[in-house]
Amino acid sequence: WKDKGITRVIIESPLLQSNNVNTVGTLLLCLLASIVVCVIIGILTERFAYRPLRKKKSTRINALITAIGVSYILNGLLNAINNKQMELPKFFSTDVAFIISLAVTAILLVALTLFVKKTKLGIAMRAVSENESAAKLMGINDNFIISLTFIIGSALAAIGVIIYLIRSPFFKHTIGSEVIGLYPFVAAVVGGIGSLPGAVIGGFLIGILQEITAVLGVGEWVQVIIYGIFVVILLFKPAGLLGKDIREKV
Repeated sequence: WKDKGITRVIIESPLLQSNNVNTVGTLLLCLLASIVVCVIIGILTERFAYRPLRKKKSTRINALITAIGVSYILNGLLNAINNKQMELPKFFSTDVAFIISLAVTAILLVALTLFVKKTKLGIAMRAVSENESAAKLMGINDNFIISLTFIIGSALAAIGVIIYLIRSPFFKHTIGSEVIGLYPFVAAVVGGIGSLPGAVIGGFLIGILQEITAVLGVGEWVQVIIYGIFVVILLFKPAGLLGKDIREKV
């Protein structure tokens, strides 16, 4: 092997140099820690905030208000602990980070779509979402399925924020409210509630609008434009770009 130069090629490979190995290891450690913390918060939120509401047969608007309340509680808690700007290590160049963002988004979209459409747990999630009472009559443990949904959503949120931070490493704990804000919700509505590809398309549209307004020098108008489109979509196509109108017979 040494005669063929294979050993030299492996040792000098840029992917296996010590600095790169340390970089990837640090990134994976950050990702793992983020997923664990977010999943724990998601489980606790579902268990102590949402489950009591379901037991009392509360309306969905109550659940929405509770979600807003929990977000402000977490925001206030973190603000009391540390409200300074922090910096994540610079792992990759901007171009590499962009490619990674696209690749991870595509992989997660395909994996999540297959999970929801093809697996028993995914079908159970869809059943609980469609009609929780009927799903319980069919033997589905609704509490477990909803908890699993929170776990998956929390893990995806952790992955999403790490992807965001490898491009913009400076952040505060208020990144979700001040920087990103309600954009994910707007993206889901624009793309179509219940459509995973639609949510991704909505997210890309918002990102493109942000870049366009920045290039044109009207970045201060970006929220007006995005939320204006949000209102227009609700008025003229409430189901979103890829969503479907659901009609019920009475």
